[in-house]
Amino acid sequence: MALVRCPTHKIPYNDENPRGCPACAREKDGASSTSAIQELARASQQSAKPPIAPAPAPKQPPARRSVRTSRQFVRRPTSPFVTTPPKAPVVEEGLLDKLRQLAEQRRLLAVGGASIAVLAIVFLVTSGPRFMEGQYPTVVDEAQVRPLPLQPNAPVTTMFSTLGTRLPKTNPSSPRLAQYSYGQDLKIDAVNSVIYSITLRIPNRSWRGLRAGMDQQTAEGSLALLGGPIEEGSSNPPSETVSGYVTYPSFDARPRRTLRAEVRPPNGCFDVLVDIQPRAIGILQDGENRYIVVAREGDAFVWVVTQIRAVSRRITGPYSAGPAC
Repeated sequence: MALVRCPTHKIPYNDENPRGCPACAREKDGASSTSAIQELARASQQSAKPPIAPAPAPKQPPARRSVRTSRQFVRRPTSPFVTTPPKAPVVEEGLLDKLRQLAEQRRLLAVGGASIAVLAIVFLVTSGPRFMEGQYPTVVDEAQVRPLPLQPNAPVTTMFSTLGTRLPKTNPSSPRLAQYSYGQDLKIDAVNSVIYSITLRIPNRSWRGLRAGMDQQTAEGSLALLGGPIEEGSSNPPSETVSGYVTYPSFDARPRRTLRAEVRPPNGCFDVLVDIQPRAIGILQDGENRYIVVAREGDAFVWVVTQIRAVSRRITGPYSAGPAC
């Protein structure tokens, strides 16, 4: 099969076509020149297009080999080839190195044994009863003591001007009393804006020459200036000796002597009550037990003033027998 060109229409056609040139054949059949030209163009396009080759199929990657195990197929890792690192050279220890190591081990054993011994001694020392020294009432210098210029039956405004203003609370012993607290060891009770009682336990404040911490003999002399001292009452609970110390379970559990002096007109109308107890010299801690120490075994007690209370005898209250003047 060969292509020939028509001398009239200048178009190529197949020489095996029995009709010859398509344009000439169309003219013979009576078709117009326009349609013949379109027929010739369509025939020339079909003859000029090269045959289309099928696209090549994509290449499939080669299948990886697999190693069959007892349960499933496991693919072999495709990691790059790794060479085995060279072994470190082995250095044999000499006799000097072995002796040095032996000496180091013995030194560590010696230090550890000494530490254990020290800890054992500390445990034995601290596991027993511990005595913590401290005096109650506290001993203070006379120059630090300030007088308290108050007395029963005085107006509360005098207390405010001397000690400062405080909000009152209800006295736990008597709801009708308003209590003004100036610390744990200084309390003043009042009725209808009049001072009913003054309770003093601090050693740096004195009242009419009396203060907490002074010895019994000096306290009796100060009471004699107010009135003849009378023993109001006493208590003598048993003590307990623990690790060579005479102890009591609490501060209030110590023996107590109460002295009373009466002040009557024209000097006033009140009673003075003074509590005298053995001075505490420390605290003994024995495990969970806590004891108040008043003396070492064989020593005598030191009796001191622990509380001073001045009570009005014009006002009815819980600390007196009633009005006396």
